[in-house]
This record gives sequence, C-alpha cells and structure tokens, in this order.
Amino acid sequence: MPLSIMGMQEVIYYLLCGSCGKQFIQSIADVGQADGIYEANSWIKENFRSSFTVEELAEQRNMSVSLFHQKFKSAVGMGPLQCQKRLRLTEARRLMLDEGKNVTEALAEVGYESLSQFIRDYRKMFGAAPKEDIRAIQKRLKE
Repeated sequence: MPLSIMGMQEVIYYLLCGSCGKQFIQSIADVGQADGIYEANSWIKENFRSSFTVEELAEQRNMSVSLFHQKFKSAVGMGPLQCQKRLRLTEARRLMLDEGKNVTEALAEVGYESLSQFIRDYRKMFGAAPKEDIRAIQKRLKE
C-alpha cells in the first residue's frame, strides 16, 4: 500500500529531526560536493604535467583549502598533490619503458624540474632509482 502524503511527511520529518538527522543532512551535502571533487580529480588527471596549487583547486570549488583537501583525500584516497605526483611518476615510467626516453627526457615531459627530486620521488614510489627499475623490468620481461 503506497504511503500517503501525510505518511511521507512524517518519514521526512523523522529523518531530518530524528537522532540521525544531522548525519543524513551532512551526507546529502557531501554527495553534492563529491561532484566537485571528482571534477577536480579529472582535471588533475588531464593536467598533471602542469603546476597548480591546492589553493587554486579549492578556490575553483568554492571550498576552504582544508575542506577541499579533506574531501579530496576521502574521495580519492590521497591528497591532490600526491595524486599529481603518482600520475607524473607512473607516466615517466611508461615513457622510459614504452618509448625509450631517458630519465632527463621523461622527467621534463611529465613536469618535473629537478632531477634529484624526481629520482628521490621515483625511488620512494617504485623502490629503486629510475635506471635500475627500468632495467629490472626489462630483464623480467625478457625472461
């Protein structure tokens, strides 16, 4: 039997004013902001080679930096700059493996400006320096 309008109003009233009302309203607000976070993530994926700040991304989404960072990390599993770094390093690895680029060419193409920073970040993510990592992968592929 369908709910009457009066019955639906009571359910809505209970949802909004009951013990879980605040959580319910917050979850609706979070869903509304999630689109902005996913748009920001898509933008980062398309523009990871470019420099940007979290402040710029937050401003574009009309959020404070801390709220944007918190929501981005909650939705994506890492902060926006970590996401950019992961994309850059993964693409650099692909360029060296698939296109035969050397370390300097790869780091420049993905937006790194410092060789030492690139090597440090690469080693932290993949467990070896770029040349060692690429050689090891190529060796495993030949086996």
